[in-house]
Amino acid sequence: MTVAAADIRRMREERERSGAPQAAPSGPAAPVLRLPGGGTESIGHELLIGRAPSANRVAAGRLPKLVRVGVDDPDISRTHVRLGLEGDTVVVTDLDSRNGTIVVQPGKAPVRLRGGEPTPVLVGTVIDLGGGVTLAIEEP
Repeated sequence: MTVAAADIRRMREERERSGAPQAAPSGPAAPVLRLPGGGTESIGHELLIGRAPSANRVAAGRLPKLVRVGVDDPDISRTHVRLGLEGDTVVVTDLDSRNGTIVVQPGKAPVRLRGGEPTPVLVGTVIDLGGGVTLAIEEP
């Protein structure tokens, strides 16, 4: 069944006239990424992180946010790691970086990520890109 934009507008107008309650935003706020300088980025949008990140391929026409860290550090790859949400889960993917990525989840031993393999992580996880550059996944 196809729903046209005009049908959606008509249904919204009917709902407003009837006084039906509007849908409230659902779900918890997206976790944030704590950057080395103390700033934060929301992980609700895909992030590409590195010393000079670039997006070569874009899925569904949505551009990822490019986040620069370790600008003068040769241990950090240009586009080192990708972070995003799959459902309510934060997923980290090492983008075949030169020196790798290590994640330390709460209460677990450090793990070196395999290049190109998405890895789910918990809030409280620390991501080590090398050269002293670490990122942390935190509650909003």
